Amino acid sequence: MTQHLTHAGLPADLTRWQLLRLVETARRPLGLSKGAVSYLRHAIGLTTDGDFAKGRICAFWASVTEISASLSMERRQITRIEAELIERGLIHKSSTNRSRRSGHRLHGVIRHEFGINLAPLIERAQEIQALAQRAMQEQIEAKALRKQINKLFERIRGLGRDEAELAADAVLPNHRPSTIQSFQRLKQVAAALEAVLADFSADAGGGEMSHQCDISTLPNTNPDQIDKTCRAENRAARRPIRTTPAQVWLLASERFREYLAFYAAGLGSGRALNERCLVMAARDFAMNIGISAREWGRSCEALGEGRTALCLLIADRNAGRGDGFRVRDAAAAFVGMVRKEARQGAVVDALLGELTAFSRGCVHV
Repeated sequence: MTQHLTHAGLPADLTRWQLLRLVETARRPLGLSKGAVSYLRHAIGLTTDGDFAKGRICAFWASVTEISASLSMERRQITRIEAELIERGLIHKSSTNRSRRSGHRLHGVIRHEFGINLAPLIERAQEIQALAQRAMQEQIEAKALRKQINKLFERIRGLGRDEAELAADAVLPNHRPSTIQSFQRLKQVAAALEAVLADFSADAGGGEMSHQCDISTLPNTNPDQIDKTCRAENRAARRPIRTTPAQVWLLASERFREYLAFYAAGLGSGRALNERCLVMAARDFAMNIGISAREWGRSCEALGEGRTALCLLIADRNAGRGDGFRVRDAAAAFVGMVRKEARQGAVVDALLGELTAFSRGCVHV
């Protein structure tokens, strides 16, 4: 028996062609391909204004061959598009794949149909309207973000510091926000550049951890070792990275946090981390994921313990991400990051800013 799908009608202030324009605007949030939008444009053209009135059947029964000819597409493309629209909950297919589509219209009103029904699309009109409004707002905000990013690059250049410009380059190498289409990515870039600007502009503040080779350790009375350490510190003489305990906790992965919590509890500081907790936790964590003691020592000699610990924290957290910053192997990424930081500097600054922006915008997993 043929299934007749009626609907509740469009909102009073919306026409069928206005609905189509909303679909076009909300294409990305709806997860539709451009071909699917072209299909819906053709489908709406096969209906009448009356079909969108409350209690009516809104459908068409053009064959796949007819639709493919009208849209200059292959039959299999049309079949895939119809499956896509069914999956997205925007159309209902009352005909079967091998049956002939048909329908009957009497005095301008569809009495029955055996084809493609648009009732699901009409029922979601208000939702689509909200998605389109949000998409338009994001377009406005994206335009403002692109301007903000350009101004941030200007302000960072105005600092007159090569390491600041290197950090900005690491965030967006081509300096062209116009090439970024993702609104979320634009927000991440803007936040990362803000962090770079703040990091290179701000004076040292209270309650911050300065990641330099200044951790309180037991005295070393070996003259050869003292000389070696001093040479290493001279090679690693670079501006400290300032992070707060809260920021370290925010950036750490779940498994890294377990090591931090263990050492914080052992030192009697609870979750109020200090740099010694970070360094000790990072050292043990490194051994656990396959970084040799020799490699760890060489990294600390090149960068200092605090900066080395941050490299590991960043590499480990990025291993759990699903975006363009994801790394497959935290240990290998750590080694590469240390070498790059030792070679050109400012790499950790940029990645720290980007990861901070990412962490604040997502749920920690």
